[in-house]
Amino acid sequence: MKRFLNISLIVIVFASVLAINAHAQTKMTATVPFAFDVGKTTLPAGRYTITVLNPSSDRKALQIRSMNGRSSAVVLTTGIIRHASDNAKLVFEHYGDRYVFAQAQLAGDETTLAALKPKKKSSLVAIVAE
Repeated sequence: MKRFLNISLIVIVFASVLAINAHAQTKMTATVPFAFDVGKTTLPAGRYTITVLNPSSDRKALQIRSMNGRSSAVVLTTGIIRHASDNAKLVFEHYGDRYVFAQAQLAGDETTLAALKPKKKSSLVAIVAE
């Protein structure tokens, strides 16, 4: 049970997340104090711009790009209807010493954009009955 709690711990970055472009609500900036994974890409700790690349789509793509332009990743999302938040926020899942980008919510928006998780390969195990 303890291991499960450690794996499913969610870290929310509130401080330093600011909404930008209030008219379109398609962009925010955040300072992330730790390295994190976005899909297969690992991004270093730092200041990032998060932009919705296709705001009219039901499957929005987010670009997460460092302010210095050296690191970036794009992730497809699905919308989850929640309560509107006064503050923009990013949510990360914490697995041991790794952080994985999980969600973004723009200030004033009722929809949380959750990263699509890749299908994990699984194997079948057959047990012969006695």
